[in-house]
Amino acid sequence: MDPSNYKDVKVSRGYTYHYYYAAPAPGKPTLFFIHGFPSSSFDWSRQVAHFKPKGYGLLIPDTLGYGGTSKPTDYEEFRWKLQARDLMDVLDAEKPELVVGIGHDWGSSLLSSIANDYQDRFAGFVWIALSYIVPGPEPFDLDKTLEALKQHVGSNVYGYWAFFNQADAHVKCEQNIDSFLQLLYADKGETWLEWFCPVGKAQEWIESDRKPGPASWMTEHEYATMREKLLQGGLQSAMSFYKVYIRNVNLEDQKALPEEKKYIKKPALFIAATRDFVCRADFGKAIMQKYAPQAEIVEVDTGHWAQLEGSEHVSNHLEKWLGKLAAA
Repeated sequence: MDPSNYKDVKVSRGYTYHYYYAAPAPGKPTLFFIHGFPSSSFDWSRQVAHFKPKGYGLLIPDTLGYGGTSKPTDYEEFRWKLQARDLMDVLDAEKPELVVGIGHDWGSSLLSSIANDYQDRFAGFVWIALSYIVPGPEPFDLDKTLEALKQHVGSNVYGYWAFFNQADAHVKCEQNIDSFLQLLYADKGETWLEWFCPVGKAQEWIESDRKPGPASWMTEHEYATMREKLLQGGLQSAMSFYKVYIRNVNLEDQKALPEEKKYIKKPALFIAATRDFVCRADFGKAIMQKYAPQAEIVEVDTGHWAQLEGSEHVSNHLEKWLGKLAAA
């Protein structure tokens, strides 16, 4: 991703956001990509290589806590409604006419919050791996959720959250950064079933400094860039994404949201990753079918990092869907 395409903007609550921008050709939409954890705008580099030559506009921020964007350590600052407003400020800095929002991982959660409050600003929405997140009125209880998931699907699913919620988790992960990266970006999605989903196993992996090697679907340059960005910015701020959810910081906003705003009425696409054992395809499909019944749902045979591991398939699915959107 060409460094000359990056810009900075100060959003209304004072934080600085660093973002990649390429203007659209006439008649083309701007694709607003939102990354997750532990990523940056760079995670969309393969989509930039695919869509930029075709004239699509691209607006790709480092979200709060990552890359060149501000890194507050107070997890209250990561309230989704506040981040959604930040991201709309970034969008307003370029004022694109036609926008499609695209999210992955926690970026899908932020896209969901954006859709709740700013749906009319978008031509459509795309969720990758993690589907739309329904804002519920009940408090989240991590221990009860882990137990219920174990009984329901045979896996804690979010077992690693207990580790990431610890006050010193970022220190342990930064000290053993290669172990951390090689678990988060595991070569095979099935690794997460054994070492990420069960309670205590992610901490065991990282503290024992397990390093099986970078994923086969990641280039040396990609791995080195991700590693460098994480070491430069650290993980303390970014791990607030977990704390804000576990500690129910969004709850009052969720309770206040009118029922009709919980539904996605614009065109939507859900790209489900069939070997993602955290953002499970079966869970995501059920949510999309209820809250975005008009959504198109496609599958890719990848783990969590579909936009990297299955980049060609993801980009082709997205481009095909964008063609339908333009023809509608």
